Amino acid sequence: MIALSLALLQAPQPKADTVPPASAVESPFVGKSSGFTLYGTVTLPRDARGPVPVILIVAGSGPTDRNANSPAGVKSNAYAQLAWRLAERGIASLRFDKRGIAASRGPFDSSMMAHTTMQVYANDVHALADSLHADHRFSNVILAGHSEGSALSIMAASDGAPVAGVISLAGMGRPFASVLRAQLAQQLDSTTLKMYDTSMTAYLAGRDPPVPAYLAPLFVPVNREYLKSMMAFDARQVGRLHCPVLILQGDFDLQVTVADAEALHAAHPASTLVVLAGDTHMFKIAASKDRMAEVPTYVDPTVPLDPRLITTIADWVGNIR
Repeated sequence: MIALSLALLQAPQPKADTVPPASAVESPFVGKSSGFTLYGTVTLPRDARGPVPVILIVAGSGPTDRNANSPAGVKSNAYAQLAWRLAERGIASLRFDKRGIAASRGPFDSSMMAHTTMQVYANDVHALADSLHADHRFSNVILAGHSEGSALSIMAASDGAPVAGVISLAGMGRPFASVLRAQLAQQLDSTTLKMYDTSMTAYLAGRDPPVPAYLAPLFVPVNREYLKSMMAFDARQVGRLHCPVLILQGDFDLQVTVADAEALHAAHPASTLVVLAGDTHMFKIAASKDRMAEVPTYVDPTVPLDPRLITTIADWVGNIR
């Protein structure tokens, strides 16, 4: 494990771009997966000469769009920042709206969602990787999945997506049921947590138990099959990958932990594990490991990504042959 300290980053970091910098050239992307249209943005280094590596950025859970923003109140712009900073290092990227989200909303309705599982989203990642692999502008194709996107990337690569490497950004290494319960344990009292346990067992069995309004988003009937597929996902699949794997984790992350990253690394001992001190779930630096101190890293698009993240990814990609 490599642990990167904050010693060299004590000075305030400059505010991040909210529009593409001059070093990046962006163009719209349209892809197809099982007849569904997916929309995204390709970012190229302006001075690219010949094929360059390309990273397919796979978003996290919920209504998170291609830029890591969400109508749920998240305005981090983290994936856009990642694309722009990578372009400065000579690496292209594709970030996209998942099916059912933002520009990729399409005909995705409740009846489709009721039959959607993680495998459906992983198939989309596979299809987009196929498109990038066939594009002569690019050399190596690398998947970089954030949070839930880490699991989708592992699944797509396990299913044979033509990739030269996989990057896990704050990916879970434990069963999702354990991750979710640990998150709730930080917010609920013991009585409510016990009620959650009973209700979740009923929900996964096909029943719709009465729950308090603040827990209702976890028990929406149309999401049942998707949640069941998340519960069934085994992060140890990463051990089946035959390509280089980079595991990145912030030690201020309140959603997944360094233990998750260590579990992924244990499943794939040849992987590279890097822990970034002071980084939140969005790979931005917070003043402390406190929920309120971390809020700006989720809601302020001018808070920059940790520059150590970019350096680590760019150096690792540069070593892939």
